Amino acid sequence: MAGGLKIAQLECWPIRIPLARPYHLSAVLGTLTHSRAAIVRVTLENGVTGWGECDPHAEFDGYTLEKASQAIAARAPDMTGQCVAEWVENGLGRGHHGTPAAAIDIACYDALARARQLPVWQLLGARAQDGIDVLWPTSSGTAQEDLDVIHERHPQGFRTYMLKMGSRPIEDEITRTRDVLERAPDGVKIMVDANQGWSREQAQAYVKGCDGLPVVLVEQPLRAEDLEGMSALCDQTDLPISVDEALLTPANAEEIIQRGSADVFSIKISKNGGLANSVQIADAVRKAGKRVLMNSMIELGITQAASLHLGVTLPHLMPCGHAYMSTLRMADDVTDFSDWIKNGVAVLPDRPGLGVEVSLEKIKEYQAGDAYVV
Repeated sequence: MAGGLKIAQLECWPIRIPLARPYHLSAVLGTLTHSRAAIVRVTLENGVTGWGECDPHAEFDGYTLEKASQAIAARAPDMTGQCVAEWVENGLGRGHHGTPAAAIDIACYDALARARQLPVWQLLGARAQDGIDVLWPTSSGTAQEDLDVIHERHPQGFRTYMLKMGSRPIEDEITRTRDVLERAPDGVKIMVDANQGWSREQAQAYVKGCDGLPVVLVEQPLRAEDLEGMSALCDQTDLPISVDEALLTPANAEEIIQRGSADVFSIKISKNGGLANSVQIADAVRKAGKRVLMNSMIELGITQAASLHLGVTLPHLMPCGHAYMSTLRMADDVTDFSDWIKNGVAVLPDRPGLGVEVSLEKIKEYQAGDAYVV
């Protein structure tokens, strides 16, 4: 059986798909107009295939789409002959980091689960969630622009909204937050994400100005390297402070926990190097008594599916919506993941592996560089 579970071939396609609408993040991260992904397919000796994806953003770990694709191609010869059962069960993915590692790791999990006719979540742990509420983000703009998005999406079942910040004066952002909370429909939850866009003084002014407001969390207000400032901010406010760009590896998670630099940990399967590393991060967060936000990086359906498989196993998710809306914001996708979201809730289908249907035709339609076959 192990022989049949060895990788016989690894293929990689860099692709680029436009967003339905441009997405302004912050003064640091700018405006996104396209999803950029490297899609991986591994074929086992028994003929079973597994799909992986990574979603590189140079601002996180230095990988552009071209560099990520090249890194996957460079590792492909070493993966040929690798038994996916050994890869998954021995946690071999934990020895690799960065978005290219995520594509390969996800593909190995998918292939093993398909070979065993199991959903991927059964390889990750016990199921703790039947479905997960989905958040919807707004661009960095005005309260009225936020409310326009909320009033559009609220009838579709979305109850949590992430307000992007980091480009406007802090007093304006405080007023914006209060205005949205006052005027949003009953039951709406609001979180904010500055994407590293604030100084210490600005972040301190924001949490002071929003003291007592029902803000779900404040994500990555400071530069990723400023854990000292994040610790001071956690001490200053009762608002939950979340890390995102500061959290790339399990070692980062341990340091952030030890320094008391966050209350919430934003897990992104691609950013964190795949499922094996993400599981390790989630375990450390749970043991520390902290919470997880399942987040995304403008992803396509393969990464979103991997994230949902992990999310349903975690009992310590934040009690709010999580980022499973990425494919709904794209002009197109190479999978059917969008069909998994009903009335603002993401639910896994009863299928083996990741469970997504992947269109090779669409992958080739959106191909944005040379494909690799090893």
